[in-house]
Amino acid sequence: MRTILSAVETKLENDAFPKSSSEDMTSDPGWVVIGAITKPFGLKGGLKIRPLTDDPGRFQQLTTTVLEAADGMRQACTITEARVGKGSVTLFCREIGTIEQGERFIGGTVRIPRSEVVNLSKDSYFQHDLLGLKVYLEDGRYLGEVKEIFPTGSNDVLVVRDEERERLIPAIKSVVSEVDLPRKRMVLRFIKGLLEL
Repeated sequence: MRTILSAVETKLENDAFPKSSSEDMTSDPGWVVIGAITKPFGLKGGLKIRPLTDDPGRFQQLTTTVLEAADGMRQACTITEARVGKGSVTLFCREIGTIEQGERFIGGTVRIPRSEVVNLSKDSYFQHDLLGLKVYLEDGRYLGEVKEIFPTGSNDVLVVRDEERERLIPAIKSVVSEVDLPRKRMVLRFIKGLLEL
């Protein structure tokens, strides 16, 4: 199973639940989050972005996007330049020309229309679709909900919480036997030593 980063993709492959596809839809189903705005860059309104997509190079293919501040205020962004670096993207927008204008969006997100999201392969899921799924074992025991997903390098890890505890579940096909998005549920195989019940 592979999780996709923010609209993040998680894909179930043999024994690797490949990385999440990081494009996140969060609250607005018409938009997908592809980056988190972390800090300003330079004096002319540049923004440092933490990519939430499996392909940070997609920022260089965009001509427009939407920036959303932490308080929900949105700004159209005509991209004049996108520099992809190690673990970050530096984004410049025509509409943001000063550091003060850029600071308004720190802690916010970069969004694209859902229609521009990459097509997923079989057994791949957007992380936002997995968040909130109810998680059960094959014998019907309830374990909690998927609350977070984070990458570890070789596979994603699902953070499953109930009222009493938190469990870290590897997002790999040998563990995840079923993902049922319409019913908002995930079924895990019981593997001795993996879960303390």
